[in-house]
Amino acid sequence: MQQSNIPLAALFVLRRNDRLVLKFSPPGNGMPLVRTMALNETVKEDVGRINLKTFVSIESEVFRHMVAEFRGYIVCVLPTTSSVMFSIEVKELVLDKAKGECIIEGVTEEVQTEFLIPLYPWHIFYNMTFHSKRIWLFKTFDKSTLIIAPIGLYAQYSIFFPLG
Repeated sequence: MQQSNIPLAALFVLRRNDRLVLKFSPPGNGMPLVRTMALNETVKEDVGRINLKTFVSIESEVFRHMVAEFRGYIVCVLPTTSSVMFSIEVKELVLDKAKGECIIEGVTEEVQTEFLIPLYPWHIFYNMTFHSKRIWLFKTFDKSTLIIAPIGLYAQYSIFFPLG
């Protein structure tokens, strides 16, 4: 596979507003790469009520490492009051709250909290980590999982997994 460094990209929206044309121009007189993508209307996902009192947060670099190690699997995330374990059938990664490896709030000994994260397509999760300093895992009151990756004051990546 050949890799190209293409420093310039131009975006064009056609008059019909149903297509997005991406034109990548390489340096010099190289042939530009043009890709056309269909535009879909934005659909607002109802994620239900988010339990903001119970969450896990880790640094993006750690999440990136976990995605690379566990890609293509459904990862089980089990937080306790002192640590959080990311696991698949054959591997696990444990982060310790006391060592500053994660932030855990709202988890109690009496009520077990579990997050399920299907890491496919894995490259979406991997690439997301380059735009955010931390990854936040929340549960909704109906037990779904929500991943938030803030990328600015008013912007974030949100990935929702119903009933995980």
